Amino acid sequence: MTTQESSSRSEFDQLVTAVMGEFSRRLGSDQQFEHETAREAEGIAPTSRSGVYLRDNRPTASGNGAQAAETVLAASGAGPVATGAAGSPLTSAVPMGDGEQATLQRILAGQAQAEAEIAAADRAADSFEELRVDVDGPAPTMTVSGTIWRLTSGRLTWIAKVRKLPNGSYAGLIVYRDGKVSLRPATAIGLRLTGNAPLQQMSALVTFVRPDAPPEVVRYSHVTPHFREVGIEYDRVSDAEQTDEYQLHDHPVRPAGLPNIRLTVEDAFSRQGIHVTRTRGSNEIPLSDAVDGSWSDIEMHDAMQNHWSEWRPGPSGQGVAQWQVWTLFAGQHDEGPDLGGIMFDDIGTAQRQGCAVFSKSFISEAPPNDPAPEAYVQRMRFWTAVHEIGHCFNLAHSWDKAEPTPWIPLRAEPEALSFMNYPHRFTGGPQAFFEGFRYFFSEDELRFLRHAPERFVEQGNIPWFDHHGFEQARHSGGAGPLELALRFSRDADGEGAYRFDMLEPVIGELKLTNTSGVPAMVDRATLRSDGLSILVQREGTTEARVVRPYLRYCLRPAPVLLQPNESLYEQVVLSSGLGGWQISEPGAYRVYAALRAAHDGASPSADGAGQTLAAPVTVRVKRPASREQERLADDVFTDTVGRVLALGGSRVLDGANNVLREVTERIPDAAVAKHTAACLTTATAVPGKVLTTRHGSASIEAKATDADEGWQLAQHAYGDLGSAADTFGHIRLTRDVTRCAVGLDRLGRRDSATQLLDGLAQTLEGRRVKPEVVRRVQRERQQIAGGRGDR
Repeated sequence: MTTQESSSRSEFDQLVTAVMGEFSRRLGSDQQFEHETAREAEGIAPTSRSGVYLRDNRPTASGNGAQAAETVLAASGAGPVATGAAGSPLTSAVPMGDGEQATLQRILAGQAQAEAEIAAADRAADSFEELRVDVDGPAPTMTVSGTIWRLTSGRLTWIAKVRKLPNGSYAGLIVYRDGKVSLRPATAIGLRLTGNAPLQQMSALVTFVRPDAPPEVVRYSHVTPHFREVGIEYDRVSDAEQTDEYQLHDHPVRPAGLPNIRLTVEDAFSRQGIHVTRTRGSNEIPLSDAVDGSWSDIEMHDAMQNHWSEWRPGPSGQGVAQWQVWTLFAGQHDEGPDLGGIMFDDIGTAQRQGCAVFSKSFISEAPPNDPAPEAYVQRMRFWTAVHEIGHCFNLAHSWDKAEPTPWIPLRAEPEALSFMNYPHRFTGGPQAFFEGFRYFFSEDELRFLRHAPERFVEQGNIPWFDHHGFEQARHSGGAGPLELALRFSRDADGEGAYRFDMLEPVIGELKLTNTSGVPAMVDRATLRSDGLSILVQREGTTEARVVRPYLRYCLRPAPVLLQPNESLYEQVVLSSGLGGWQISEPGAYRVYAALRAAHDGASPSADGAGQTLAAPVTVRVKRPASREQERLADDVFTDTVGRVLALGGSRVLDGANNVLREVTERIPDAAVAKHTAACLTTATAVPGKVLTTRHGSASIEAKATDADEGWQLAQHAYGDLGSAADTFGHIRLTRDVTRCAVGLDRLGRRDSATQLLDGLAQTLEGRRVKPEVVRRVQRERQQIAGGRGDR
């Protein structure tokens, strides 16, 4: 998706939303002032002129155009003026260089004396215009932006970087546009702010300057100091700790001058101009005696879709974009204590709407000899909650955004004192990080939150990290100690391509090998980290698509010493992800993989240094083998079915499971039928838990299982383990068969479980998989045969 593609919502829907928002803001203006005054201690100063303005529809007036134009002209000769509020963590101004001053002079030459009336606002019901001013108050980014909707002619978002002039006005060049440029073809703006709340209406007079026409002067009225308004819902599993607030002075390691306030998650965003309010939720969800407190990806995903009260299905049953976030506080993920949080990408095409925080993880472990261990844990849990919610706003990690982007370029900030950085990655570790951390986002992150086009930021809209950009895989000078390979568990054809049947999920395996003669330190989870980037490019197209997994992990670093010729392995689902199905239609696809900063703690850089690149591989999808296969394609190539196939099953997505069952029955000999049967096996024969809501009461209960049906499905999926290994890959096959065997054992089918594991061990050994993996499977088999599953 590019920045020029429109939102999934129609222009009419956007217009209705904007107009209704204007009505509600104006009707609630009296209460708004009282509310904002009460929140002054939270960081939103009532005298700040920053915030959202709407185009004023009062009668036009003359005589102001020349004065406003002179404001812009003054920018061409005035020197830089320092900006930034006292105590603000952002201190950078936006100075204009000689080239920019010359540009303004050239644009404005001869226009200073032009008489221009304030442009009349469109009064028709098919238009809407707002202005975002970000020049004072907490953490100003010295940015002014605007959005225009026209039902008949489209929309435009423009962004200008400005500086404050000696006379108190602001000026700058428009540096970014998204949409139909003809709606506002200006190249520079001047801004004059008037009025002081609460006795006077605050207004903004903006002069839009273009080189080929007289300037246009537009008046806006202030409506709210908040740039976005978002609802949040919390729920907590009974064995977990919910940490949604923190007293900033509870731990002695803190910046000098940090105010001693109790900061909630809502406050952490609201004090930075993103108004977050708690909606419903705050429920404690009990765990039944039949389930454990460890959560798998499937269970977390099902919980999101089965319980979140704010989910709104669209006409097709898929979720719709909305300014809402769901946060679940749970005990532990199946990954164990190294996983502190996860960002979900949930219903249908709606992504980035929820996250989870795991309190029984490393975030609840204070370092030895910490002066206030309880406060340390409280602070880490609070930081994790805001960090994961930040991902729901489409914010990337601080160190992972150095790539060129389709909109405002973002620089990598490995030393940012931001919620989006990892304390343990900061130079000096958590101690140094929290000594300077003032509980803010970075300037670039705030600019993105406040000024990026709505669809970039809104939960449930464009995919995760879609507009933070992607660094194209490219060869860099010099070879490092590590070698990355992307491979498949099947032979390539005579042209070196890997052939897959129509509908068959494309699952590859990554191998990271130390090719040097000395040990190399790597992170055990590096092949699942944000440092891994994969591109898929279909033959005959110029644009490659980024493969984005459905789930994002927040893992504690686990350094391991990789000996010479030793390797790390990980599976990767290439066919579907957040952007939909990347590999589906018949044809050839080129797949590229790159890993940034995989060793020695190196930091990613914009010039590609530290990249470990895999040799590109070609995947070729065959034409449909039958009319039946072709007819099923429309049902299979959906977001929901793609997600279930990628995650390995679902216990609550009945619609997707019906499709999987239909595929299994109608084309049983096709490769995809092994995958659909495997997913159904997980839902049927592997005991697990689901979060359910009945009569307004939520609970976590065991999902009903059927041993006989589960075994029948398992035979369909794994009856021929050789061909199953070809399509699943060794890593996925080992994981799924082992999980199935453990489940069957718990359901009383010990012989079936040991039979599966015997066959798996023989298959892996025959295919020369690492002996260590084979031994693990054999140990699992021995434990089941010895009665480990008895209860």
